Amino acid sequence: MAAAPICIACNIERTLVSIQPTRNRHDVWQYECSTCRSIFRLVTQRASLESDDAAFENPPLRAGSR
Repeated sequence: MAAAPICIACNIERTLVSIQPTRNRHDVWQYECSTCRSIFRLVTQRASLESDDAAFENPPLRAGSR
């Protein structure tokens, strides 16, 4: 996300206060207004980890010579 959401009551940028993981690869991002303390929650899908998964695969076995 590029910028935090704007509070519609105070017209200022909210502050990210928590990110909570949920089921099915989603997160709940919670933003709070520092002036009126109103809460804004945004559900986002987590980024794919396919490129990271490849790093954890077993490397191919090589025949060694002794």
